Amino acid sequence: MNDATGFFRAVVHAASRVLRPHRSQVVGLGVACLAATAAHAEPASWFPDPPTTPHYQWAGTACAHCVTLTPPANWRTMAVLAGVPAVRFLLDEHTADTAFAAPPDVVVVSPALLALDRCQQAFVVGHEIAHIARRHYDEDAHAVQIMSERRGLWTNRGEQAMQLLDGDMGLALKLTVHWQHQEREADWLGSLLAAQTSGCELEFAAESFLHGDSREGGVLASHADNPQRLRDLTPFRASARLLAEGLFTPIP
Repeated sequence: MNDATGFFRAVVHAASRVLRPHRSQVVGLGVACLAATAAHAEPASWFPDPPTTPHYQWAGTACAHCVTLTPPANWRTMAVLAGVPAVRFLLDEHTADTAFAAPPDVVVVSPALLALDRCQQAFVVGHEIAHIARRHYDEDAHAVQIMSERRGLWTNRGEQAMQLLDGDMGLALKLTVHWQHQEREADWLGSLLAAQTSGCELEFAAESFLHGDSREGGVLASHADNPQRLRDLTPFRASARLLAEGLFTPIP
C-alpha cells in the first residue's frame, strides 16, 4: 500500500508508452452503444449489483489542493455504467500517482494520466471508478474494524476507522489479501468499462498500459505484479471484445 490509511488506490504508471492504432469501425460501433446507454443514464446490466457493505461517513478532503477537471465524455459515461454518475474528477498536478480514487466519490488524475493514449486512460479511470462504485473504501473501514478486534473504538467515520491501521503491521498484513482482491475486481471492471465506452479491447487498454515490468512489490503490495494482473484479465478478453464491438448481450 502506498497510502498509510489504505483507501487510496494508485494505479501503476510505469506503463508502456507504445501507442497502437485504433480501429475506426470498432470505435464507431462502441460510440453508438455508448450514446444509447448514456441517454438512459442507467448502470450497465453486466455491472455487479451495489454492495451491501455498511456505509461510512467520509470527510472528502483527500485532495484539497486539486482543481476541478471537466472529464471527457467517455469518463462520465463509465461512471454512469458503473452506477455512480455523480463521481467528481479532480486534477492533481503534483502527485506521483497516475490516478487514484478517494472516498466517497472522487477520482484524482495527474498530468501523466492525461498524457496516456485514450484507451489506456479509459482503463485507468475505469479502474478507479470501479473502486468507488464497489465502495472499496467502505469495505476497508469495515474490515479494519472487524480484524482489529478493538470493538471499543467502533465508529461510522471512515477516516477514524482507518486510523486503526496506524503502526499495526500485523493488521496490514491481514488485509493484504483483501486489498489484492479489490484490485483484481477493479482491473476487470475497468477493462470492461473501457471496452464499452471507448471501443478498447484489452490489447489496446489494460495490456498496453500494463506492458513491461511492474513497480509494485513487497508483502504489502495491493497490486499483483503486472504479468499476474494480465493473467487475471485473460478470462475477460472475449467479453471486452464483444463490448468494444457493441455486440455484447447479457445473459437474462
